[in-house]
Amino acid sequence: MDFFLVITTLTVLVASILFDWWYFLKLRSKRLPPGPSPWPIVGAIPYVVSVRHETSTKKMSQSLQSKYGKILTVWLGKTPMIFIHDPELTYDALVKQGAYFSNRAKNSSMGIISSGWRTVGTSEGPWTVALRKNVMTHMLGPSRLKAFKPLRDRAYGDIVNDLRSVAAAAEDGVAQVNLRSVVVNRVLRFVLVLTFGVELEENLIQEILLNLGERFRLGDESITGGNYCETLFQLEKEFPDFNNSVITSLCAEFLNTAFFTATLAIDHTMALLCDHPVVNEKLYQEIEAVVGRRAVDESDLPNLPYLSAVVRESLRVWKFGLMSLPHATSELRKLGGYDIPTDAVVFFVLESFHLDPTYWSEPSVFKPERFLENDLDVLGTKNFSFLPFSAGRRVCPGSQLGMLQISVVVACLVQTFEWEKVLNVKNPEIGTVLRARPRSV
Repeated sequence: MDFFLVITTLTVLVASILFDWWYFLKLRSKRLPPGPSPWPIVGAIPYVVSVRHETSTKKMSQSLQSKYGKILTVWLGKTPMIFIHDPELTYDALVKQGAYFSNRAKNSSMGIISSGWRTVGTSEGPWTVALRKNVMTHMLGPSRLKAFKPLRDRAYGDIVNDLRSVAAAAEDGVAQVNLRSVVVNRVLRFVLVLTFGVELEENLIQEILLNLGERFRLGDESITGGNYCETLFQLEKEFPDFNNSVITSLCAEFLNTAFFTATLAIDHTMALLCDHPVVNEKLYQEIEAVVGRRAVDESDLPNLPYLSAVVRESLRVWKFGLMSLPHATSELRKLGGYDIPTDAVVFFVLESFHLDPTYWSEPSVFKPERFLENDLDVLGTKNFSFLPFSAGRRVCPGSQLGMLQISVVVACLVQTFEWEKVLNVKNPEIGTVLRARPRSV
């Protein structure tokens, strides 16, 4: 009996290996982009282990680019992962062939976080259409951004007042602060109202969410109308499995994307301005000439071209998260003369575009003037060499809100304070520690 079990087990194992090898050869017979030679079953995992000093998938891909080119394949088991470092190929994939490259690669951890791939960024098919339409119509469209402007204005003012209070309490009249924590506190409060319609402390979100649905249905007048959570409860009629777990995941996604990325970008931009005092002074002079002594308003932004150039250049040189979430192909496609198989995992390494000397002179230099000479927008409508918010069917729906928040907060901070870095005090987890001296009125 034991002998029979051993023989059966070995037979199944050998058959599995042979099938895997056949399937592997079948995929490799297609003209896939080049990459490190894979092994049966494990793919390129041995190679990945050999370059484990590379601290992220993005860095590993960049280290391979010089050897294999701007489109390459790394095998993870039997799954080909395609890394694209080229703007023109990205335009082909995301715009010309967007219908076939817009699926999401699925993994168990992302499935758990997104309640089974039911968030704006992870969903597919009818879910994607409904969720993106909902968030654009009710939260991020021009009319809704206008309606929520008073909340943003209060957040901008609170950030400045918080810094003034810290400076007033300091013996030398200079605030030494972790800027990111100040900005996060105020922007988060604004985004919480946007999300739930009520002002909450962060640790109360889960508790409040449990009874928000009932409060919406009863017409609780203490809740600010038109908030994101309320719009989600309306979708219950369209999708029977649209439950509280899905709503929680969608609210968490909205919170994270509406404030976290913007606050990191503000911190990054102010650190760059401290490192480039000439740019900082030029920006201040523009604000002084256009706005004067009153507070900067969102309506001033079209008249502040250098501010726009500073923010865009900051996003260009930023090294945080500039690789797309994994896409997946819905069928076999051609890209750059190569075969991209069905269900291949596709990454667009956006940072490579931003630092490519083919498209940018002195790409590692912080030079906002380049955006005055070449007016590239953030959505890649003119040139795919600059894509901070991705593009195509998966473009970030909150790009306009993000640019508003980053631009106005940076302008207010430069207008109101003189800034300098606190030397040798830097923690990537909490941001840059800066000194803010109130400007004389």
